Amino acid sequence: MKFYEKYPQLRDRAFLSETLERTLYTTMALENQKVSKEKISEIVESTIRKRESESLDFFTNKAL
Repeated sequence: MKFYEKYPQLRDRAFLSETLERTLYTTMALENQKVSKEKISEIVESTIRKRESESLDFFTNKAL
């Protein structure tokens, strides 16, 4: 079973962004690292944009 077959919701851009932002913010807060949610959102957005430009079929408009 392929990764995206097991977790098809990760191909949804909004779901992936929200999950990454929440996970990064929580992890950093647990390690007493003060980073704003806005900064984390910027980092996640730029990373996703970069991956998107490298692979045009990375995201689909709907979950498979």
